[in-house]
Amino acid sequence: MNKILPIVLSLVLGVLPARAQDTVHDDTLRSRISRDSILIGDQIEWTLDLTLAPGENARISRPGEQPVPGVEALGEMSVDTLSQKKGDLALRGHVTLTSFDSGSYVLPQLFVLLGRTDGTVDTLVYEGPTLAVNTIPIDTATFQPYDIKGQIRYPLTFKEVIPWIGLALLLAAAIWALVRWIRLRRQNRDFFGKPVVKDPPHIVALRSLEKTRSQKLWQNGKQKQFYTQVTDALRQYIADRYDVSAMEQTSAEMFNELKDKEIEPALTDSLKDLFTTADFVKFAKHTATDQENENAIPTAIRFVNETYMKQIEEEEE
Repeated sequence: MNKILPIVLSLVLGVLPARAQDTVHDDTLRSRISRDSILIGDQIEWTLDLTLAPGENARISRPGEQPVPGVEALGEMSVDTLSQKKGDLALRGHVTLTSFDSGSYVLPQLFVLLGRTDGTVDTLVYEGPTLAVNTIPIDTATFQPYDIKGQIRYPLTFKEVIPWIGLALLLAAAIWALVRWIRLRRQNRDFFGKPVVKDPPHIVALRSLEKTRSQKLWQNGKQKQFYTQVTDALRQYIADRYDVSAMEQTSAEMFNELKDKEIEPALTDSLKDLFTTADFVKFAKHTATDQENENAIPTAIRFVNETYMKQIEEEEE
């Protein structure tokens, strides 16, 4: 219902003229309840209907929070517009009631101050209905008290089990995939069992050294990073070429293992000089000369190429 009324429902008595005020008692003016009896705690609607002619105003009295002892009003009286025909306005006031005490209750009268178009004010009296509040009867002769029942356990349904089955299958698939990946990786194969083709050690080393050359690190004052990248590329090459744990060893330990690898002494000496300079730069804050910096990558490339070519010659023999 539309609660925005095209008339003004006055909130104070002074808004309506008080020149001539008459009390109108009419047997047809009765308020109503939606049911004449309820159980304790139930709710009902208490309503009254009012029709206003064009130009008339009205004020409906409020029943209060407790219209009668034992009956409570849940909120304020609200007014809805039912219809508007030929200028007449049909209104309905309503409020929700409840009770928590059994018994019979006569609801009080409701008053409506009606302002006529001629300036007079009439008081309309709406008689209150009778409300019966009942309790649930208990047959004490046959009534037997029972203990509180335990919690009801319903059987599992397939719909409840499906998510857990799906989670278990997903977990099993993840474990299987991880085990397969680890096993094939040790065999130098990808997840689908195909051999992983790796570049030869000398190609990997030369590519890394060329990348370091293009970065121009030592020219920009980054000598430590420069020598770190150069020696790391050589260590990785030595580890792959000669099966030496060069990445985890000190320079002295690495060269000690290279003694029996049939490397030209001059090539080994130039490599030692490079690693000595690199260790001083990385660990002793040494500043290498421009000549040492310029010779670092050519020395590393020469070592890689000559040892690789010797490997080719050995394989051809």
